[in-house]
Amino acid sequence: MQYMKFKKFNPGKKITVFFIFFATTFFLLGLWQVERGHEKSNIIELFNNNISKTPKSFSEESSKWDRVTVKGVWNGSKQIFIDNVINTGIAGYKVLTPLHINETEIFILVDRGWISQGKSRDTLPRIDIKDEYIEVDGILEDPELGFVLSEDLVTDNWPKVSQTKNLDVLRKEFDEQLSSYILVADPTLKSSLAYMKIVPSNMTAEKHFGYAIQWFTMFVALCLMYLWLGFKKNEE
Repeated sequence: MQYMKFKKFNPGKKITVFFIFFATTFFLLGLWQVERGHEKSNIIELFNNNISKTPKSFSEESSKWDRVTVKGVWNGSKQIFIDNVINTGIAGYKVLTPLHINETEIFILVDRGWISQGKSRDTLPRIDIKDEYIEVDGILEDPELGFVLSEDLVTDNWPKVSQTKNLDVLRKEFDEQLSSYILVADPTLKSSLAYMKIVPSNMTAEKHFGYAIQWFTMFVALCLMYLWLGFKKNEE
């Protein structure tokens, strides 16, 4: 009676340590991208559901991506240019104008839209606005800080130029109490500038799932390589 001779699996300690570290890393990165993909799917679904709704009065219960209406008075003396915003291939700024919310001490920054940079960065575009009572409809957002190259994010003089739309940064420029959200005004606003479509996420859920597939593929390839090396080394 003949017995089959099985190859022994003996990859060695160094290869095993290498495999465990990188296999675990690739697998966890894949899981993280899947989780991020589901988060982005939920964000986009919530955003798409909200943009078609009739705006409700802004209140303490309002949250990110809610469609709201806010009544108040403009404060044109403290406007902010958000730098490096590209629209149809042209460099320009987003313009944020404070609105003193009616019957409160709170101001909300209203994104009135985009304006071209012009011929020179040394001269800012005119964004004058009357300090008049207005009703603004729009979508609430809470922008992330994002990637910045400098610690000097905001210029000194009004109107100020900022490298970010993040409220934690902008709030430091005001003595007034600011709302926790920025209101992206509808293009129907009387004093609106060029409207730019809101992008709720810089990366789609599909991209995250695509990255997850890449990490899981690398994980499987590493497992196969580990098995092959384990048996091959034993043969030698």
